[in-house]
Amino acid sequence: MNPSSSITIEHLPSEILVPILKECASPSLFSVCGRWHYLLANEVMPSLYKQISKVHVPNGDVNKQALILDKIYRLGGKLSETVKVNAIFKQTFALASFLSPLELEFKWITEEKRYFTLANYSSYLVNINRLLMWNRIPGGKQYLDQEAIKYLPLEKKGKLFSNWIKRYGKDITSLCLHVMDLTFLPSEIGQLSQLQTLELSCNQLTFLPPEIGQLSQLQELHLNDNQLTFLPLEIKQLLKLQTLNLSGNQLTALPAEIGQLSQLQTLNLRMNQLTALPAEIGQLSKLQTLDLSHNQLTFLPPEIGQISQLQKLDLNSNQLTSLPAEIGHLPQLQELCLSRNQLTTLPAEIEQLSQLQTLDLSHNQLTSFPAEIVQLSQLQDLNLRNNQLTSLPAEIEQLSQLQTLGLSHNQLTSFPAEIVQLSQLQYLDLYHNQLTTLPAAIGQLSQLQELYLSHNQLTSFQAEIVQLSQLQKLYLEGNQLTTLPAEIGQLSQLQSLDLSSNQLTSLPAEIGQLSLLKYLNLENNQLTALPAEIRRISKLQTLNLQISQPTFFPPPEIGRLSNQLNLKLNGNPLQNIPD
Repeated sequence: MNPSSSITIEHLPSEILVPILKECASPSLFSVCGRWHYLLANEVMPSLYKQISKVHVPNGDVNKQALILDKIYRLGGKLSETVKVNAIFKQTFALASFLSPLELEFKWITEEKRYFTLANYSSYLVNINRLLMWNRIPGGKQYLDQEAIKYLPLEKKGKLFSNWIKRYGKDITSLCLHVMDLTFLPSEIGQLSQLQTLELSCNQLTFLPPEIGQLSQLQELHLNDNQLTFLPLEIKQLLKLQTLNLSGNQLTALPAEIGQLSQLQTLNLRMNQLTALPAEIGQLSKLQTLDLSHNQLTFLPPEIGQISQLQKLDLNSNQLTSLPAEIGHLPQLQELCLSRNQLTTLPAEIEQLSQLQTLDLSHNQLTSFPAEIVQLSQLQDLNLRNNQLTSLPAEIEQLSQLQTLGLSHNQLTSFPAEIVQLSQLQYLDLYHNQLTTLPAAIGQLSQLQELYLSHNQLTSFQAEIVQLSQLQKLYLEGNQLTTLPAEIGQLSQLQSLDLSSNQLTSLPAEIGQLSLLKYLNLENNQLTALPAEIRRISKLQTLNLQISQPTFFPPPEIGRLSNQLNLKLNGNPLQNIPD
């Protein structure tokens, strides 16, 4: 070949050069050319930061690995990888030095970074977590505090762990390892063959060792608030498991093997990243509580209807647009939470949930009251807040056991008179609707304790309200009230009264009869005076006054109120304030 037309190695394209470097190039050769060094660092040999990330998150893309590693070591996302590696090893050395006080090799070295290798990090990771765990096992701390053991190097202590746990771990039935900053669960956990309860919550675990499947007697496993990205297939071996808490992790999927946990009664998967459930979820025949809230589910498998013992199903904060008809096949279901989804209708089969007591449909896209609901004869708590309802059917009277009804933030313009049949109703929330009046029958709700009517279009205080002899909280903020009737004094059980942002110019003297009142909000009205009788409200703790008239001043009687009174007068151009 003519030398003038030859191609040197540094001119080779990356797709040719990278395989060559991987096979035969030596580190000394790479320093010859800056481009080779770049390829070594970024394509041939991943950075130490990325290697450490992969240790903790073996599955997942680079971005997810880095995100989780930053969470584990509380690193700022904008820091360079070099700075992050320094911080990781600094924390690692500090913890290792704490666990082995005379271990000189773990001192933080500021100039020479000869300990910054993946092999060293992996060794530290295993042995640090062995000792963290050892300190919590009954008898472990006493053993480690012996003079002959205390000052051994970290690695030697770690090697002792396996033999110690084989000897002393056989009788342990309960182990609490929560809030320890564990980043790795040692494989020796499988030696605790009699363990029935294992508490690992609030750590930094990203995966579980296969040895977890050896805990054949385990009944409770708490792994909430970690960084788990997947479950090992060995989870299926925990045949006596009754409670599994995995909330607050990074799970994107469940293995089909989850269906083999035949004794499981409680499964908590709240606040993960699940987008679907395996069909095998239907095999959990003894499951009573299933929490799937705060995930990314867009549908439920029809097999959900096979969990015949299910009593509570929480699906709040997902992305469901519909429910399978099979949801009606859950004869024991008592609580169904569907808040913050995208539901526009319910399947007709939901009326078959004869034991349902709580139904939360708030923050959905319902435009009409689902007719199926009125067939739920045992329903006690119904939440329909933040939908687009414009009316309620007269058939709502069939919900004779209803105690709580939430209807705030809808578009209701009227309320059916049949409400009188809800004789057990204690709580009625009608905040932020378009009501101009209430049915006279509302006064017959003899058990009602809380009535919220704020931000409607009421122009007068309806006399029927004073018939509510058990009423403790009455909120009328943001309406168009100009007067209060003297009969308001009949609300003898009233403890909280919010009349703010109305057009009141005066209060009746009878307000002084509200002897149990603790909270009174009168902000943003047109009051020019308060009745002297206000002094009789001896239990008043909070009085909010924000008055625009400079001629207004509180009566001297306010000084006779409770020493605990919180009197808010901010924003008032007062000229005279009594002692």
